[in-house]
Amino acid sequence: MKSFPSLLVIAAVCGMSNGFVPQSIPTAPRLLSIATPSPPPSLSSTSLNVWNLFTKEDPVVEVVKEDPQPGPLETQNYVAGAVWIALLTFAFAFAPGSTDSAADAELLNTLIAQPYPRPEGINELWFAVWNCFTVVPALLAALEAPVGRGQRLPAAPFLFGSAFLGYFSLGPYFATRTPRTDPVDLGDLGWPSRNIFENRLFGVFLSAITISIPFSSGLFECDLPATFSGLMELASSSRFVSVAFTDITIMSLLAAVLVSEDAKRRGWEDKAVPLLAASILLPVITPSLYLAARPSLEK
Repeated sequence: MKSFPSLLVIAAVCGMSNGFVPQSIPTAPRLLSIATPSPPPSLSSTSLNVWNLFTKEDPVVEVVKEDPQPGPLETQNYVAGAVWIALLTFAFAFAPGSTDSAADAELLNTLIAQPYPRPEGINELWFAVWNCFTVVPALLAALEAPVGRGQRLPAAPFLFGSAFLGYFSLGPYFATRTPRTDPVDLGDLGWPSRNIFENRLFGVFLSAITISIPFSSGLFECDLPATFSGLMELASSSRFVSVAFTDITIMSLLAAVLVSEDAKRRGWEDKAVPLLAASILLPVITPSLYLAARPSLEK
């Protein structure tokens, strides 16, 4: 009986770590020998192994990325805040017309009721400007969302609100935002940025809408000098038109700045200034084409 514990001690010293592997039943009795133990059965993928106390495993180190922290306010923050205050002041104090204009209310209702084709009697250039509000907020969201983390204010509510309120919604965010031109990893983005805004088809879709605006507005069929004169007359008498025209101009300039920043984040430092100039000279269409052609972020 003393040989059985001795066998267990010898097996442990020899490093047998598969003691729970099912053994085949011998067909004939065998003598139990301490001096010449039988070799341990070979390990297989189906063997049940016991944890080896003497095996040292390397610790798993998990790297946790911290959100970027806001930087100090810079000149462009004060410019963004001043533009926002100027827009508010102009809209409620100095814009032509009145805030309760029946003509403005009728114009807005007509545009909402018939977004396409251009309603009869609506100025062609004004209709083109109005349609730009369907593209520019989406451009700003695609350009700013990747760096919206770690800002003083969350980006999502302000970017979403710009679809309805334009720069009236964006002003507080950009007045406190920290510009970032360092590379961004695709895995750090949220679901909308990773799957929608970073998809080239999104840029192609916005480019197609932008290219269609002159056709849907009838700009190729109208008398452009007379149409431009009519737009200036409308903007000088309608508070709705004058404020909307000012608002889309501000957002288009903002999109040009964001295109330049985004190009630097993606390794296009040498193209940042030309893209800025092109986005100012050819607003809406240049940022749309940029989204369709810009380099992808690294995973």
